[in-house]
Amino acid sequence: MGHNLPEEIIHDILSRLPPKSLIRCTLVCKAWRSTIKNPSFIPSHLNRTIYLNNQFGTHLLLLHCVSRAILSSSVNIWLDEPREKHCNLHYDNHAFDEYCKLEFPIIPNMNKFLRVVGVCNGLVCLAVDNDRLGYIFMLCNPSIRKSVTLPKPHLSFETIGSYDAYIGFGFDAVTNDYKVVRLITEHREEPNTFYEVYSLAGGYWSDPRSLDHVCEVTDPHKPPAFVNGAIHFKAFYRSKNGGFEWFILAFDVGSNTFRRIMAPTDFAASALTQLSISGDGKSIAIFNLCQSFLDGTYLDIWVMKEYGMEESWTKLTTPCPPDIQREIPYKPLCFRRSGDVVLVPDGHPIYYGDPYGIGSLDPVSKQFKSLGFLDCEYYYVESYVESLVLLDKTDAVSY
Repeated sequence: MGHNLPEEIIHDILSRLPPKSLIRCTLVCKAWRSTIKNPSFIPSHLNRTIYLNNQFGTHLLLLHCVSRAILSSSVNIWLDEPREKHCNLHYDNHAFDEYCKLEFPIIPNMNKFLRVVGVCNGLVCLAVDNDRLGYIFMLCNPSIRKSVTLPKPHLSFETIGSYDAYIGFGFDAVTNDYKVVRLITEHREEPNTFYEVYSLAGGYWSDPRSLDHVCEVTDPHKPPAFVNGAIHFKAFYRSKNGGFEWFILAFDVGSNTFRRIMAPTDFAASALTQLSISGDGKSIAIFNLCQSFLDGTYLDIWVMKEYGMEESWTKLTTPCPPDIQREIPYKPLCFRRSGDVVLVPDGHPIYYGDPYGIGSLDPVSKQFKSLGFLDCEYYYVESYVESLVLLDKTDAVSY
């Protein structure tokens, strides 16, 4: 019967189906398989999915969390045993309903968990979380269970010294290319930062270059924010008076260039500062969880109302409700579509008492809602859209 339908009708029907259903449809006939794997169908299906999510409010959140290592009471050491991992898609609604479970690739002979570096158009960038220099990377699409292992980057610092790697992931809409940028900062009196860029379309890392900006990027295990075609890192440079001047280092994915975005004038970063995407998905935001002897715990939220316009930074300060006014510190991760902020515990129950899981804080009503998933060492939460990205890549493997 399907063969009697006009081709444009079949195309329209297929573009409305979720990726898992489309994978099954590739087995129906050669014509459908050719249509679904066509490089022009994949972005059109993605755009249709985004449109339908916006129309019906079916937005998704990717949740990845890993349980803590086990402490042996007899020898008082952390055991190198497999840890429980959760990777789920949840509806971004009040109930935080589970949509489906996902799986990431497994790296053989390596008992380390994969850290999410970034998410873009259904594609997840993963790094092996076993060092601070970042040598092993993968791009995977868990909706269709396809992955690409990146070649090893050029820069490797095996000499004695203090180095950190900072990884960002983004998409160039002009060339339809996904890119990974890797910054290596040598921490010294005059820090030196190098960078190299991996192109999925090209399949290679660019030659390393030295960053023109004399600065240091911070928090290597905190994912940067990708929005408006740029990957944003929290950074600072040392002023002549010995202080620190904070700013946002933006990497434009299309031009492979860096630029500075100045932080708000009275902004002071802390270990719990997190860059994020604004609630409307069009600009950048800064979360800063603060603690005061007089005011207790409160959350500063800075949003750049007009992207690129530094004078448009606006601030909202909200006291945290009694639910999280505890000794265990929380850290903010990202916005939800509702405007709520996702908070996760930043401590260990051995030191802070009973564990508390992921929560969602409404900055206006001050209401805090627990979302579960207690006592994990690692949390990643970000907006997600299902897609067919990687389906047409010949070097992508199924897992």
